[in-house]
Amino acid sequence: MTLFCGQSVPDVETRIMVMTREQAVEAIRAQAIRDAGRDARDFLNTEPRRLEQCVLDAAGLIFDFSKHDISSEGFAALLALADAAGLDAAIAALGRGDIVNLTEGRAAQHMALRGGGKDEARKTQARAELERALAFSDEIRSGAFVSSSNEAFTHILHIGIGGSDLGPRLVHDALSSPNAPVDVRFLSSVDPDAFERATSGLDPATTLVFIVSKSFSTPETSLNTQSAISWLEAGLEGGIGRHLVAATSRPEAARALGVSDERIFEMWDWVGGRYSLWSCVSLSVMAAIGRREFERLLGGARRMDEHFLQARASVNAPVISALVGWWHRTISGRQAWAVVPYATHLRLFPNWLKQLSMESLGKAVTADGSPLNAPAGPVIFGGEGPDGQHAFFQLLHQGHEAIPIDIIAFARGGETHHRQALLANAVAQAEALLTGRSEAGALAELAAKGIDGKQAHDIAAHMVMPGGRGSTFILGRVMDAESLGALLAFYEHQTFVLSVLFGINAFDQFGVELGKKLATKLEDEWTAGEDGHHDASTTALLRQIRQYQS
Repeated sequence: MTLFCGQSVPDVETRIMVMTREQAVEAIRAQAIRDAGRDARDFLNTEPRRLEQCVLDAAGLIFDFSKHDISSEGFAALLALADAAGLDAAIAALGRGDIVNLTEGRAAQHMALRGGGKDEARKTQARAELERALAFSDEIRSGAFVSSSNEAFTHILHIGIGGSDLGPRLVHDALSSPNAPVDVRFLSSVDPDAFERATSGLDPATTLVFIVSKSFSTPETSLNTQSAISWLEAGLEGGIGRHLVAATSRPEAARALGVSDERIFEMWDWVGGRYSLWSCVSLSVMAAIGRREFERLLGGARRMDEHFLQARASVNAPVISALVGWWHRTISGRQAWAVVPYATHLRLFPNWLKQLSMESLGKAVTADGSPLNAPAGPVIFGGEGPDGQHAFFQLLHQGHEAIPIDIIAFARGGETHHRQALLANAVAQAEALLTGRSEAGALAELAAKGIDGKQAHDIAAHMVMPGGRGSTFILGRVMDAESLGALLAFYEHQTFVLSVLFGINAFDQFGVELGKKLATKLEDEWTAGEDGHHDASTTALLRQIRQYQS
């Protein structure tokens, strides 16, 4: 038997599915009713082993789930839901490389990209292509691979969007050094100002253009690629072939642009874009941070993979995080989740997580196409810790709706006084969200300032904070490549578990397609000088655009 949050529950190996999913959900709702009016403040005082059992160590990171408003009995009921949802089998299927993306008939083998999982054939295939990318990045870094003018490359223009941009951009921002031999500029938006900014100060003679597009049909990437090629052609006297590199599943499309075979790197349909940063998609990052650091990134993720695939549900950090998230969304009806890293190196982390979570979990039907009877994924938002405190934390502390939060911090790194101040703020916010401030406490603070009577009572109402607001605290020793890899893999696995609990497919994203099709249609209409057929509101908006452009 395993104790989790003070509650004795059977081990994964001995638990059996004695409930349907619906029965498990009803049992959780019943427990929530029994726990009504209580929160983590009470549970921390009445459950002697809560801290011991609600704090997990996985892949070098500490995960503290003790501050959520879920009792030990509530956690036990959630673990029963995991059983009823077939979570163990789903995790095993993901690890084996089975088809888990049912709508598109594909596996989801992002773990194989970093040497994780159990599909040896795909791991071998992925490692071979990764080695090609690492070897080429070594040549770029050393200056062995030179431009058409026989100069070392000093800059890489990384063109992609969505998963082809957000993951590599995050890792580069987190791990690159100002002294890197190659500077990387990222270009995703088709805003003309974005292209101007990305190429500002660059010399085409020493710039390598890296195009990341699985299909080579993404409109934004295609347009930016054509602009980059024109920019190269205008600035180079010789050919531009040595300045073009591509990652794609359609090598023929890359060849048509003039990319030579030795500089075309393979992407596969068994890895979705938002899970692809572990591959040649991050070639530009490899060139910036070097082989050793990129291998450490993969190693940290692989450690989290091993934990996820091997640990029992009751001590499995991604599983418990997902169960907590499911509780907040389904039982408590909380529509949003904040993610706040107290680390400047992770300032882009919320952007990456927004895509991972909301593109994976933003669904209205189950995996078999039936309508969901409850909402699935929450709205993800966040920002760097100290800045967030002065931006949206007011809502977290005193807003009408409680919003759970993940706080991410690291114990070491940089100048001691700054580090201690940063950590003090991170821990204090978690404590303040939990403990809150009563009216009596507010009155005492005001009295200490010489304010009392009616004025004090009038002000105190505005100072009250309810407390009992849940947070997960994720603590690492130092923010480095290994801890970053583990953190990103943790959220990948948490997202997958949530999809199993919600009963949805985490690996398709049909919602992004309709808008792109309509945008292409509008561009064609503008080119042909046609009005097209649209709703009245859209027609009026198009008319206004034409007026401004005339």
